[in-house]
Amino acid sequence: MHQNVQIVLQSVQRPILTEGREALSWDSPQCQQLGTETIGEYYRKGDSHYCLYEEQPEGWEQPARTMLKWRGHTIELQRKGSMITRMVFEPGNSYCSPYRTPYGELLMETETRMVRVRETPREILLVVEYGLKLDRQPISENRMEIRVRYL
Repeated sequence: MHQNVQIVLQSVQRPILTEGREALSWDSPQCQQLGTETIGEYYRKGDSHYCLYEEQPEGWEQPARTMLKWRGHTIELQRKGSMITRMVFEPGNSYCSPYRTPYGELLMETETRMVRVRETPREILLVVEYGLKLDRQPISENRMEIRVRYL
């Protein structure tokens, strides 16, 4: 059964620090915070959960069609539109995938540190912490919270 939901994405990106320096807290002013809200569709098929929605990435002319899928503690995020990417988050694992933009293609790697899924009668909360590498070079540490609220 398909159900309309509100999807609230909040992500924090903190810079990679040189060796010997203490990591910044997630609420440090040096961290970049992004957020978006949209309405989408939620359904469940077997043990897998799906959300389908459109989002307008900052600086992009066209919206991206996004599919969010999770099963257990593995989350997959696919975006299609002006940019095409597939990110897989599974604790303790790294995944590489191409990140296609109108300006060219880059190789993006996600190294997942933590995935937490919490379901209540009103919403589902997904929390992911991961490192991001571009062309094998570390560029940031990230924390993403996705709230799927039933309407």
